[in-house]
Amino acid sequence: MLPKVSPEEVQAFRVQHNPHNQHPVIGMAARFATEKGVEVLLRAMPEVIKQYPQALFQFVGPYQSIIGEEQYFQRLESEIRSFEQSGHWKFLGSMSPQEMSAFYANLDLLVVPSLNSTEAFGLVQIEAMMNNVRSITSNLPGVRQPVKIHRMGAIFPIGDSDEMGKMIIEALRDSDWQKSANKDFSVYSPALVANEYETLFAQIASEITNK
Repeated sequence: MLPKVSPEEVQAFRVQHNPHNQHPVIGMAARFATEKGVEVLLRAMPEVIKQYPQALFQFVGPYQSIIGEEQYFQRLESEIRSFEQSGHWKFLGSMSPQEMSAFYANLDLLVVPSLNSTEAFGLVQIEAMMNNVRSITSNLPGVRQPVKIHRMGAIFPIGDSDEMGKMIIEALRDSDWQKSANKDFSVYSPALVANEYETLFAQIASEITNK
């Protein structure tokens, strides 16, 4: 679980990384890699910007000189730089747990446009949801689970930028979403998770011993 941050820290983060107080702020937290589907987000952005001219997309995580992903970054770089120049995209780089807490607290939405079926349950989504931030995510078996469980966001077809853009806009316009949200995150308590693992390991050990 991420550390708690004060309102002053949240404000300081906003001043540093969103000095013009643009809105809405849509975040992506990932390593800049092919399976993360950055291009899906880039193609969804124009329609979102059309509806929200002050929208700001912030990317948190390593993005430069990622081993094996250099060509992927080069392929998307000119498009990204264009959005940077227009003030709609900002790389924030890697961040400490404290900074990540402030990052989530400043978001209106988190997006997870992953493409690869090896992508698993998205911890970043749970971290965002614990900060009252919804997730717009692709329909991968593991990735979609936080949205399905907590009813905080929407799921779009894998790789479908048009649908992703529509769902981002719909989510931003939905002022009643909290009524149906499931905000019970107790199942993610480190102590509870550790206890469940201990129970599972004991069960496996017992089954092996009794064979």
